Amino acid sequence: MNKITWEKDKLWQGCILASIAHAINVAHYPDTANEHSWDGFNYNVQDSAGSRGTITFHPNYVVCAFRNNESERIKEFKDALVYFTDAPKEVKTLALNETLQYLLDDIEGSIIPVITTAFWGDGDDLYSSDKEEELKENGGFLLETQTRDIKISIDKWKKEFEMSVSQINLIMSIFNRKLKSPSENIYLTNEEINIIGTDDEEGLNESKISFSEFGVLWGD
Repeated sequence: MNKITWEKDKLWQGCILASIAHAINVAHYPDTANEHSWDGFNYNVQDSAGSRGTITFHPNYVVCAFRNNESERIKEFKDALVYFTDAPKEVKTLALNETLQYLLDDIEGSIIPVITTAFWGDGDDLYSSDKEEELKENGGFLLETQTRDIKISIDKWKKEFEMSVSQINLIMSIFNRKLKSPSENIYLTNEEINIIGTDDEEGLNESKISFSEFGVLWGD
């Protein structure tokens, strides 16, 4: 079992920040809707190559699993729980009931979870059966930006999504409100919705859905 340098609270913050930036960007590029999403306390992320990961932010635990389609491990199928060998029983149960349900695949006619690495924690400290570099190589790279300092992450999303100063200010406003009241709904004003910067109906609908998944609602 190896301790990794990421921390639960900072990871959650990074995922929320990524989700806000994505929810604005998806209004302009609705085809990217599947790249970041939430289902309850499960955060899902994937890239254009099909690699994906799910983090379960349970009140008492954090559980994460990845599938990197380019990993050598994808060719050597293992029971997903092998990657949770040193984890507490409660973590394994949570992984089976929540996290791994988003990483299912058809293997010779059986629908089962297929992953290439994982990590977990029952406090702010996080652990993996893999060393940190192995974790990153086998899927953890999907969280490269989410695990960085907030200022660095903001710069990254600004450049990647070509965002305006107004859009960045909107991201930080929503982010700070979410940190202050993480379990409460946040409502965007019409002025804030306009800052998203598009009239495209499909894109705005995808943006509205993306925001709603983590408790940011539009004040219709």
